[in-house]
Amino acid sequence: MGLYKIIAGDIYNYNKMGIYLGVGKKEKVITAAKDTSCESATVAEVISGDGVVGFLLIILASKTI
Repeated sequence: MGLYKIIAGDIYNYNKMGIYLGVGKKEKVITAAKDTSCESATVAEVISGDGVVGFLLIILASKTI
């Protein structure tokens, strides 16, 4: 790609999405603003400009022992 010789395989797109575990699409959940009873996770995906899909990353909450 022009002056810097960047190829499509060197360009990456990173998408992330936060999800609530245990809550379906048709459910409505009413909670207090500071209620932390719902567990959440983050899902991230990576794809390069030439179509190579990277690994799927799922980040779950940790617990301190």
